[in-house]
Amino acid sequence: MDNVTTSTITEVKTSKSRYSACLLFSANALSRAITAIGDEEFGRFGLCYSHAYMLCEVVEQPGITPSELSGTLCLTPSTITRLVEKLEQKRLVRRESEGKKTLIYPTAEGEAIQPEIAQAWDRVGARYSQVLGETSVCQLTKQVFSAAKALGGGI
Repeated sequence: MDNVTTSTITEVKTSKSRYSACLLFSANALSRAITAIGDEEFGRFGLCYSHAYMLCEVVEQPGITPSELSGTLCLTPSTITRLVEKLEQKRLVRRESEGKKTLIYPTAEGEAIQPEIAQAWDRVGARYSQVLGETSVCQLTKQVFSAAKALGGGI
């Protein structure tokens, strides 16, 4: 782990903040800690974790529409547009128009980077599990996703 990630996780673990009992505060602290891990792993090949999610979906479902991506990734249409534009600049996806619909396809480069993305996901999971324990990560993930769904977090 790099120093930024280690210090972020240590900060969260040792924090005696008077706000640590607040879900909003704690969820954001968790988000910062896990985002640092994702950014480090995917940054190795010039992507952020949001790009990696999207590219996985596009490779898995060539010709997917932006609205389908929006639903799957729980992101607004404008965010999807920005992510697609970035992936186009990196020559990892391409857009095609079919009537009024826009379809997104992976490029050969986008398909070729998939093994690196899969390895990065494995490293991310291993790092979470190393700190929290594999069972805890699975339970926490289910709880967080359920809470986001119940609170209407676009899921």
